[in-house]
Amino acid sequence: MKCIIAFCLTVTLVSRAVAEASVRTCEPIKVAMCKNIGYNQTGMPNLARHTLQADADVTLQTFSPLVQYGCSSQLHLFLCSVYVPMCTDKVALPIGPCRGLCESVYARCYPVLRGFGFTWPQELDCSLFPAENNHEHMCMEGPGERSPPVGNIPLDTSGAGGRGACRRLIKPNSWVWVRGSGRCAQFCDAEVLWEAGERRAAEVWLATWAALSFACTLAAVGAQLACGDRGGAGDRALVLVALCRCAAAAGWGVRAAAGRAAAGCAKDSTSPTRMLLAHDGLANPNCAVVFLLLYYFGLAASVWWVVVAGAWRASVLRQPAQAGTGARNDRHSSLLQLAAWGVPAALAAAVLVTRDVDADELTGTCFVGNQSSKSLLALVIVPEAICLLLGCVFLSSGLRAVLRRPAPVPAPTVLLNTPQPHTDQSVLRLGAFAALYAVPSACILATWVYEYAWRDEWLAAPMPSLEPSTHPRPAFWVFLFRIFATQILGVMVAVWIATPRLKALWRRISGPRKPTPAKTPAGPPPTPLTFHCYATHPHTLARHPHNPKYATYRPPQQHSYRKPRHYHYSAGETIL
Repeated sequence: MKCIIAFCLTVTLVSRAVAEASVRTCEPIKVAMCKNIGYNQTGMPNLARHTLQADADVTLQTFSPLVQYGCSSQLHLFLCSVYVPMCTDKVALPIGPCRGLCESVYARCYPVLRGFGFTWPQELDCSLFPAENNHEHMCMEGPGERSPPVGNIPLDTSGAGGRGACRRLIKPNSWVWVRGSGRCAQFCDAEVLWEAGERRAAEVWLATWAALSFACTLAAVGAQLACGDRGGAGDRALVLVALCRCAAAAGWGVRAAAGRAAAGCAKDSTSPTRMLLAHDGLANPNCAVVFLLLYYFGLAASVWWVVVAGAWRASVLRQPAQAGTGARNDRHSSLLQLAAWGVPAALAAAVLVTRDVDADELTGTCFVGNQSSKSLLALVIVPEAICLLLGCVFLSSGLRAVLRRPAPVPAPTVLLNTPQPHTDQSVLRLGAFAALYAVPSACILATWVYEYAWRDEWLAAPMPSLEPSTHPRPAFWVFLFRIFATQILGVMVAVWIATPRLKALWRRISGPRKPTPAKTPAGPPPTPLTFHCYATHPHTLARHPHNPKYATYRPPQQHSYRKPRHYHYSAGETIL
């Protein structure tokens, strides 16, 4: 019985193959994507059950972005062998891919599809293809992979072929391969991630807040110099934070004054008439100046903020009996100066040596990490995160000491009109500023982390539309908020410094105040006191010369009697 069933199935398969062979005819390949693939004859229906080459062409067009992305060097051959299989008169069945070719392409391209939310098509299931090429089942094994997986090749490196890396980016016609830097550079006027309207809005937003920050910080530093009040280590560091923010705002002003093309673009070395978005800051002097002002002084402001937080913690932990330890803290001012100015200088020099200064597309401002994710992580995110972490540790330690400090016992007697010390008030004010400064700094760091996490997906070529989805784009409001938070730091520190200094300066200009008369309490005037003073009576007793407690009688000297006199004294006068 089993032999009969097997014989029937064999006859059925043979008859089906003969029927398909009688229907299938080889024809020239008409699909543009699969011409010059290594063979020029195909037959329909294909392995995906398409009966016309036009239907296969429409399906292959959806895979065009994935082919340009370059996840596998064999993807092109694999897709054509499935949708436009090889046909020959000597073989009845179409010659498609082998299972090894399918698995190689699947291992490299499926992670890319999964990262964008797509699934692997059912007609490309590797189990549908023969395991190997033999006399029973003919298939194409492929030439093998010629490059490592695309997941290990960053977008800003050459990879295999150099120019092929630019084809993996969004809008490939907006990029050009630069051999000297080994990366793809964007044309200066190309609209890749941002539109022209968004660029104009961002430039106006930037110029407005930069001008406000520069004016406020300059006024604060001028008021401090006019007052000449040095203060403690924390107050001096606070002024240096304002000075650094003023210089950083000047960098934004240089960018606004020079314009987008003059500050953020550079000529292509291979074609002098072509302008590219700056990817080497040393090629454009305006770009280098803007970078130094923004990066160096911005990072220095963060370091000085850490000094402010550390000075506040030291002031909180210092006991009242240790009030004379301020001179000991001043001895370490040289070390603080070296750390606050030397660390940003070393990092800025490293960026210039590696020629890692680049401009962003939105505002055309030169910074570091605008086009390289590695530079953004190593030179921007990590230093700012370290500064924020140290400052928060100092703040939390000082706050813990404040909460655990016992309440002061009031003195039994308090002298009136005695000036009380204001040390606690100034220390708490300094700590409040350090805590408020940490909030915008954390928000700025979050925007950098957001850009680092999603930049590669924004710049990657869109995936084939296997499922309805949109290509990820950056959120415009996040970058506007970064500009706002960066400039509001300068405004905040300026207002915090200038308020008491301007008051002191106004008092110095206007002169000493006139003493204000004491206010008379409301109500009816007090009743005057009346004292009765009488003349000495002639009959008086004289004190005993030896014991004053006893008195002696003295004869009257004169007999006169005076009327009592009345004197009126107010309640506020003193009688001697």
